[in-house]
Amino acid sequence: MSTEDETKKLLKIREDLVSRIGRLQEETEDLRRATAEIDGLIVRQGFRQPVPTQTKKVTESEDDTSSVEEDTHSVKSKSGMTLGTLQVNNEEVVFEPVSGLVFSTSIPPFQSFLVERVFDNMRSTDEERATQGEIPPEEVLSYTVEAEQGRIKRIVVRNYGGERRLREIQSSLRWTFDKMYDKLRQD
Repeated sequence: MSTEDETKKLLKIREDLVSRIGRLQEETEDLRRATAEIDGLIVRQGFRQPVPTQTKKVTESEDDTSSVEEDTHSVKSKSGMTLGTLQVNNEEVVFEPVSGLVFSTSIPPFQSFLVERVFDNMRSTDEERATQGEIPPEEVLSYTVEAEQGRIKRIVVRNYGGERRLREIQSSLRWTFDKMYDKLRQD
């Protein structure tokens, strides 16, 4: 077989693969739309998801001299609906909403309460304490809201401080997402 024939054959194979990728991408989008529609129906009907058990996991840190304890549990609405999971370790708090619920950053009271009144106030307090030398600057609270097209994928809070602050963050997350869930159910 000549080099030209091999090249034509490879080009044909490549063309078929590109065509298949396109079909699979279209199919994936169709499946995502169908899943989103079903999720919306489930939310409107007030479906309760099974309650996962609380787990604790101890992992060794990179230097193997200390361990990090991780606590994972569900965040629930007043009605018992699971809104997301909360992972807590010595360094950060990570909240991930349930994939079936479309929590948007634009749904009140997310921005006005959780971000501005809770996280921004805590950060401001820490920055003031760092300026006065009470805590090192690297211990100032920071947070990240990971969103995709406005949909909240996860919230990470670093340097949350002690137990009192952790409880405040947990209760604020629970209250905020419960209120947001109520608004989703009204739509």
